Amino acid sequence: MLHFITDILSTPAILIGLVALLGLAIQKKSSSDVIKGTIKTILGFIVIGGGAGILVAAVTPMGVLMEEGFSLRGVIPNNEAIYATAMADFGAATSMIMAFGMVANIFFARYSKFKFIFLTGHHTLYMACMIAIILSVAGFSGAMLVFLGSVSLGLIMVLFPAMAQPFMRKITGSDDVAFGHFSTVGYVASALVGQVVGKGSKSTEEMNLPKNLVFLRDSSISISLTMGVIYLILVL
Repeated sequence: MLHFITDILSTPAILIGLVALLGLAIQKKSSSDVIKGTIKTILGFIVIGGGAGILVAAVTPMGVLMEEGFSLRGVIPNNEAIYATAMADFGAATSMIMAFGMVANIFFARYSKFKFIFLTGHHTLYMACMIAIILSVAGFSGAMLVFLGSVSLGLIMVLFPAMAQPFMRKITGSDDVAFGHFSTVGYVASALVGQVVGKGSKSTEEMNLPKNLVFLRDSSISISLTMGVIYLILVL
């Protein structure tokens, strides 16, 4: 049962769909609107994931070319592989920490000034697994492990989006959207460096380009051309 719940909550599209379902139900929408809104939310998230998959597939050959052309060898750490290995020994603890951690997230968001609900389901799963391993190695077990793990996960899930929110507000112009990712510390550090190094620099949107180069303002075109040049150099 715990593994079933974990599988459901760790699937981003289903998790977002459940949130949409709950939101529409709370708003007392009609059954038709609830079903339509939930399915559209899930499908929209799947489409976004599919687009990301296309981008990854387009970039993958670049790694192969760089390995062959420059005799480079790299290792890509895979969260899924590590998680699958750890679940053999920490599956139950991970499942409970994830489930109760999400409850703790809601509690902290309700009763603190950090009004953030972390919806990146697979990241929550990986973090719950890591916390379970760390606490277990530290000597905790049973109910105490689950309690400390859940509280820790809930705190992280409200604090990390709060750390990035000043920069998200600057980008989006509002507080409607937050950034849920467990690499937030690195992103915030990058943003702070950017504030110092890039202070006063002009945005590319403000650059005056000749009329025959205006098409470069379109990001899809400029990225495609840049990727084409990079691939051409690697092939040669």
